[in-house]
Amino acid sequence: MATTQPQVSVPQWLGQQLLGPLDDAAGLVRRYRELDAFRDYLAARVRLVAPAVLLVVVAAVACGLTPIVVLVGTNAVAALVGLLLAPVALIGSLFVLSLVLFSWLEERSLARALGHRTGPAPGKLARWLKRKLGADLGKAPRMPWLLGAVFVAAPLALLALRAPATVALLVALLVLAPVLFARLDR
Repeated sequence: MATTQPQVSVPQWLGQQLLGPLDDAAGLVRRYRELDAFRDYLAARVRLVAPAVLLVVVAAVACGLTPIVVLVGTNAVAALVGLLLAPVALIGSLFVLSLVLFSWLEERSLARALGHRTGPAPGKLARWLKRKLGADLGKAPRMPWLLGAVFVAAPLALLALRAPATVALLVALLVLAPVLFARLDR
């Protein structure tokens, strides 16, 4: 029996994409303050969390510098636009990357507290990573796709035009970081 999903208008969808991550972040901060298990999980793994946070900061700085790298030197107006966009790109990418990282860490702490995985059964890639590398990534966090595209993917794609090796290394580190974290988090 087929069910139909209610139609969502473009303004509603845009509002969900822009305001939903803000609500998610506020809820994450509230849960961090209220739940001892999440705070204790992070405190016990500070040696794993600190490098992940440093990587998030480095990636956000790279995204923040992209408007300057791409636009400065073309003409005066473009240089001004690049300088004005840089802090927006930095703050936006730092928000998105931090939200994804700490949402993932919260899921890991919840799975640890419950004694079992939360969410759906792992897919093929997750099973392969667990079998071959001993890295159980757990449930993927809810992704702020629109904000991620605007503040992370687009700046990295533009930066790749100027510094492809740097972006390739940064993306490789961003992909490998959760695998390494899960491998070492035992």
